[in-house]
Amino acid sequence: MEPSTVLELAGPDDADAVTALRDAAARWQLDRGISQWMPGQLPPALLDRQIRAREFFVLRVDGLVVAAVRIAWSDAPIWTDEEAETAGYIHTLVTVQPGRGRGAEVLTWAEGEIGRRGRSRARLDCVASNRRLRAYYRARGYTEVGVFNSDSRFPPLQRFEKYLPHRSPGPGGQ
Repeated sequence: MEPSTVLELAGPDDADAVTALRDAAARWQLDRGISQWMPGQLPPALLDRQIRAREFFVLRVDGLVVAAVRIAWSDAPIWTDEEAETAGYIHTLVTVQPGRGRGAEVLTWAEGEIGRRGRSRARLDCVASNRRLRAYYRARGYTEVGVFNSDSRFPPLQRFEKYLPHRSPGPGGQ
């Protein structure tokens, strides 16, 4: 029997699963010497606000959350250019088992969602020192468009952008 796969808007009951996914991914990264995320770094109150703002989506297989992604419609201070409103911002893309294709599946879906909302580009970032993730995004059609180097709030972040095929906004488009 084929597994039931659904990508849908996250609800408040998904917060624990999203936190567990992100913390597991952070431990996986640390085990490989990658300094991107830290376990426990996502405050529950922030995650709750993002879920209630309808920014988080989860991929379920047979009812279990196996991936998550956040799509935001602004991302200051990392992106503050005059074209910021033409983009959707992809964050917290995380899967149960990295390297199995789920990340690419969810990334493609997020790009489609951004396009359906009438935005012409997808943007994202990662820690600039994460060469493997940078190569992953370049292989998926993203262009590096500069490093955001803030005060001490963030390590240097490599910014990426991908132009999306023109689509008409669907119902509720922005």
